[in-house]
Amino acid sequence: MSRPPRHVVMQVVKRSGGATHHVEFVMDDNFAERLRQLRSLVPPLTALNKQRDLVIDKVRVRLPTAVWRLGGEEAAQVDGSCIVIAAEGFFNCGGKDRKTKEKLVTYTFPIARLIELHTERPAGETFYIRDGVFTNDEPANSAAGRWVASLHEMEETRPPESPSDFDTLQGVPLRTEQGALPTHGASLN
Repeated sequence: MSRPPRHVVMQVVKRSGGATHHVEFVMDDNFAERLRQLRSLVPPLTALNKQRDLVIDKVRVRLPTAVWRLGGEEAAQVDGSCIVIAAEGFFNCGGKDRKTKEKLVTYTFPIARLIELHTERPAGETFYIRDGVFTNDEPANSAAGRWVASLHEMEETRPPESPSDFDTLQGVPLRTEQGALPTHGASLN
């Protein structure tokens, strides 16, 4: 059964501070499957491959439909909006504020946990991830609860509920059966 799209909101860590900096993106079943497939491209780090000259331990993919908000306002220009998937099974979002040239990055979050939440939580629920922790069940008077409340207070219009847009391999359709994607065209970091 296909689950409807949902929003994921992750806190952005900036050197200049700002507790309300965050990135929003849409997650659906295709997004979850793409995360699984991309994770399979990143081999686990072992004693054997640690000693090689070139070890791929991360995959970076563009996330063009992500909405970056800095201090509650939509960032006018963010370059390189992406998700980085690490060998350990974690991901984070990144980008660069075009005006200040400051890096925008989220704390890491486990891919398996995000997919598990997408499967088990009520349809349409927005996921809030702060400091690398799923905060939806945190008490309202906790730091996480106050963060979510502050986001609700300044909430603006969101992008329409549409299928997710992972821009990984242009022209290559998403495969729904298990198996690795071809690696040509993927941006590796």
